[in-house]
Amino acid sequence: MLSRFRAFSTLSNVSLSPAASTKLLNKIATPTEGKNIEQETLSLLENTINKDKVKTNAEVAQRYQKIHQEGDLYHPQDLNDNRYRESLRASRGRSTGPKQDPFEVLGLDPLHEYKNYRLLSKFVSDMGKILPREQTGLTAKNQRKLAKAVKRARAMGLMSSTNNHSEFKLN
Repeated sequence: MLSRFRAFSTLSNVSLSPAASTKLLNKIATPTEGKNIEQETLSLLENTINKDKVKTNAEVAQRYQKIHQEGDLYHPQDLNDNRYRESLRASRGRSTGPKQDPFEVLGLDPLHEYKNYRLLSKFVSDMGKILPREQTGLTAKNQRKLAKAVKRARAMGLMSSTNNHSEFKLN
């Protein structure tokens, strides 16, 4: 199914005669398969974004307060708030990469999806900003490609540059 979708998404790059291209379209995917693939893509992206939003209470508590258990040994400098803030700043810079890139899982190239405004709108905030990599869960390479695709869609007039209108319909 992945290879079918890859061929379907890059079909605009194939240069064939009109009759040959319609035969190819009929062989590759039907409209219902395209809708199913789009639904699967959107559900995978929503799941990825929701996983990043959920944090346990332990993670939140560690970030904002010092935790000492009964019987723990600590140095008096560990109680120094300035030293604690410096250690927080040092640990903030280290970011772990995304666990699962939705575009790689589906075998898609974000640059080829510039016409799919519904997909791109999932990566844009309500105010129209492209979401950062920490929220999208993309690799650095795919984040750059996504930004380029969003900018391309905005230049073509498919997406708004000031806010996220994911509910409008094209005729």
